[in-house]
Amino acid sequence: MEQEVGSDFNRALDAGGDTVPGVDYTVIATRFDEVVTPYTNAFLTAGPGATVHNITVQDSCGLDATDHLQASYDPVVLTHVLNALDPAHPRPVRCQVVLPLTGPVGPVD
Repeated sequence: MEQEVGSDFNRALDAGGDTVPGVDYTVIATRFDEVVTPYTNAFLTAGPGATVHNITVQDSCGLDATDHLQASYDPVVLTHVLNALDPAHPRPVRCQVVLPLTGPVGPVD
């Protein structure tokens, strides 16, 4: 019951907002997430003095059907992570077929 929408727990948790000032946030979500539903619940709203980049995997690669568990091994997701960690040297996001549970189809660069 604590995790239900509108619960006392969630209201207390959300009372301080999503972000703190001076921090750049990057959230990477997949439309095929079976744990975070709807997937947009993963996204943050920037408060004063914070920057938020909400990224949906399928907006940069429609061939990528990664799910919640596969995302940590997904080459498209990993490129977004590297770009968030080193924004001065962005890498191109290479679109490729990624299947849920099984991962990339074909060679990964």
